[in-house]
Amino acid sequence: MRTKTDHRFVIDIDPEQVMDALLMVEQMPDWSPSHQDVRVATRDKFGRPKRVYVSATLMGRPDRQVVEYTCTENRIEWRVSESSAGAGGKGWFDLGETEDGATEVWYHSEIYLPIPAPGMILKRSAKREGETMITNFIAFVESVTGIEGLAEVDEAPYTEPATEYEQSGGGFVQPGYAQPGYAQRIDYGRNFEPGFGTA
Repeated sequence: MRTKTDHRFVIDIDPEQVMDALLMVEQMPDWSPSHQDVRVATRDKFGRPKRVYVSATLMGRPDRQVVEYTCTENRIEWRVSESSAGAGGKGWFDLGETEDGATEVWYHSEIYLPIPAPGMILKRSAKREGETMITNFIAFVESVTGIEGLAEVDEAPYTEPATEYEQSGGGFVQPGYAQPGYAQRIDYGRNFEPGFGTA
């Protein structure tokens, strides 16, 4: 079964710093849900990853991969050349600078799994994982570039917790609890285009 996803999003950091964060492939497990361990075997003459060993989980199945990287100034491409589970895949991150100096990122991924899985389930899983990865990656870039905000919380004076439900947005939620049925999500306030399409 094959699936293809595309995501476009904007990070309020310049492309050079975003590229530096992408080249830190050993730290992919910090932001990619499917990666458990990443080790660089060889690098190109500029010190960028070229051949990488990966331990990953795809659709709940463990896989050990050899991934070949090709890096340019504004693009990182990868291709799975070996897989213990018989999986395959390729993709890229393509970076462009916006008029205000931020970075527009195009993330493309193609995955092949040698297991019988309904296309809709694989597509949904790939889309959900891609959206989680993007949220994590933005937070990762902000942390390695020294951008403050997410980890910085103003200390508020202690107040007794309310005993009755308080109005929040359009519904009622108990203070200190996430609204039932909704995952907590960080909104970065920039352009974010969810994944689409299957192959």
